[in-house]
Amino acid sequence: MEQPGFVFVGNHFAADFVNTRKNVKGTRTELLHTWDDLIQWLEQAGKLDVVTGQKNQLSKGEKEDLVQKILSIRNHMEQAFIDITQEKSIPESVVAYLNHELAGYRSYYQIEAQDTVVTAVRHYEISQLPALFLEEAARFLTTFKPVNLKKCENHSCILYFYDTSRNQQRRWCSMDKCGNRVKVNQHYHRKKADSLAD
Repeated sequence: MEQPGFVFVGNHFAADFVNTRKNVKGTRTELLHTWDDLIQWLEQAGKLDVVTGQKNQLSKGEKEDLVQKILSIRNHMEQAFIDITQEKSIPESVVAYLNHELAGYRSYYQIEAQDTVVTAVRHYEISQLPALFLEEAARFLTTFKPVNLKKCENHSCILYFYDTSRNQQRRWCSMDKCGNRVKVNQHYHRKKADSLAD
């Protein structure tokens, strides 16, 4: 079975989470089909180590239920991103949604010491996994600048990113993927127009 082609261009967990759907050859494509996809994405996102408990002891139904709850969070965040990029402010509806959902989950801190560095790291029991996505969304929305959340300017791309560039002039999800493609397309059309004008 082909592995999902996850992309990490968002500069924040919340943006990369929204980007777990992408446009593939003109078709909006889901990347998180299964529990295994979700676990693989968390591992690639660098967050699997904060999830505790036996991931394989959950029943098939419990896994499917958690995946659906997490995809519902993503749907709400994607709509919030659409609204934020258009209005440059956080919609009250997503604040109300996140507050309501956060009240139903729990997580906990653990102190982790590595060499001389001691940090407090939030952990999530596997049955409480939606809390990780809800809390990351809440952290993002309470620390970001709305004007720096952007959608890729390639009209056929549906990916978002948080612009941390020095001048906040980033336009593409990735220069390699979309930036060069748009520039090559524009060059082709300019050359074609020039040849027709001759």
